[in-house]
Amino acid sequence: MGSTLTDTLRHNPPGIHGDGDEFWGLDWGALGWIERAVRAEMSTLEIGAGASTIVFAASGATHSVVTPDPREEERIRAACERLGISSANVTFHIGPSHEVLPRLEQTPLDLVLVDGAHGFPYPILDWWAVAPRVRIGGTVLLDDAYMPPVLVLVDALAHDTNWQVAEAIGFRTAVVTKLGDGLPPFDWDGSRMGGRMSFRYLHGSQRATGAVRQRLFNTRAGLRIVGLVRRRSELRWRKTG
Repeated sequence: MGSTLTDTLRHNPPGIHGDGDEFWGLDWGALGWIERAVRAEMSTLEIGAGASTIVFAASGATHSVVTPDPREEERIRAACERLGISSANVTFHIGPSHEVLPRLEQTPLDLVLVDGAHGFPYPILDWWAVAPRVRIGGTVLLDDAYMPPVLVLVDALAHDTNWQVAEAIGFRTAVVTKLGDGLPPFDWDGSRMGGRMSFRYLHGSQRATGAVRQRLFNTRAGLRIVGLVRRRSELRWRKTG
């Protein structure tokens, strides 16, 4: 057996996904991070399932898993048994995360791993569903953060005073810390989220006109000018109303 559980899984990965002959999931560095960070007294949740579920089980934390594939539960529990790890502290919730998460009991969470569906808007929906449950000071791991549907969430949280993008694990996983319980800002402040501004949904001259106008007025300076003009217009309307 290797010096850590992560080493053991890396040297002899169990078949968990596909037809039981595939193994994929977190970067090994991120898996090792979870093994070092999670403690028995924690309450944790994972969207997606795999080797990380085995590591959560070994930690002794009270752990919940959301996966659409019931066969993954069978394979993960079998892998835990072969490794001499109890999975009694792990509860599986079978179904798509956007359906399962709103139905779960709203108990506080210390750490959440978001690594489920990566198509838009599922990473955002997953975060939105679990964010109120995360304790202040708690952690959310956003895996595959380079993918645009995840990256837009990372960018948004980097500009939200209730969250802090604390670090990156390897090249794929962002570690986000919760600082407060407030809602995200209702207005866009002009910051880049998920990539460059684009008007490719418009046609012809509309695309060029929209791009020029928005690039001019959605800089931070431009937004301040727009806000000043709006306030003056409101004041003028009140005086004449």
